[in-house]
Amino acid sequence: MKKLWTALAAGLVLSAPCAAMAMDSATLLTNPAEYRVIYADGGRAVYADMDTVRAMQSRDFPASIENISFTMYVETYAKNPDAMAYQTGNTVTDIQQYEATAYGNHKTDEYRLEAKLTAVYDSRGAQIGDASWKGKKAKVEADDIYYSLVRAAHAPQAGE
Repeated sequence: MKKLWTALAAGLVLSAPCAAMAMDSATLLTNPAEYRVIYADGGRAVYADMDTVRAMQSRDFPASIENISFTMYVETYAKNPDAMAYQTGNTVTDIQQYEATAYGNHKTDEYRLEAKLTAVYDSRGAQIGDASWKGKKAKVEADDIYYSLVRAAHAPQAGE
């Protein structure tokens, strides 16, 4: 009996990190202080996990170079949802999770975004893919992401 409880406890400990990393649409929408929208268009919304944002600036020409690493979630919407899709809440096709770094050089006005896909979830948080996922990966403009992320990272947090 003792071995059974030990095995169950070990299984719970090992499965907890995987369960905690799943992302669903409701979590993104109900926690705007933690998951900020940094880009949106008709087909997708890009969220930054503010708990993972790490920024570095150079001290030359007023902060000319800045690198920001963060976890990025891209929520992709259905192309032509019908009334039933809205009624059942099936407007989100997938949520892609990336480990991303935005690079900005203010002096030369150059911006770059490096993003590595780490997982793909459906709108309810079930994992449907990993780094080797063959679906359509999100493409976003580096300068739009960079400027929105800089504003979000330097904005005062709630409760300060």
